[in-house]
Amino acid sequence: MSRYLVLVILNIPLITAGILSAVVAFNMHKIGKRRLALRLALWLVILLGLAFAEPIYSFLFSHNLTETEPLSLFDVIQITGIVFIIFIISQAYAKIYQLEHKIHELHQELSIRLSDSPKSLKK
Repeated sequence: MSRYLVLVILNIPLITAGILSAVVAFNMHKIGKRRLALRLALWLVILLGLAFAEPIYSFLFSHNLTETEPLSLFDVIQITGIVFIIFIISQAYAKIYQLEHKIHELHQELSIRLSDSPKSLKK
């Protein structure tokens, strides 16, 4: 089995989880259309980059633009680790965005309640 195929197979679950996470967040109204488009574009670019890694390498090697060795097993593990880190960062960013939005709503509600309170509390 080709190492490039192993690379794609190892990363498909992470990419699928990233895409599904973006779609679910959009359907739950946690993110807008623009943020959904950005997240989908990120995961699709990663998927296309991994899917076409072998043809890109072959093109570069045949035109003497690179003299590196083909993909090694360490490279496969390293690239999978990088994709996993991107997935974790994406999830952390989504949680931070959600918490920031919730804090903003709580601050707004607190401001409204304090402005409606009697003047005697402000002394």
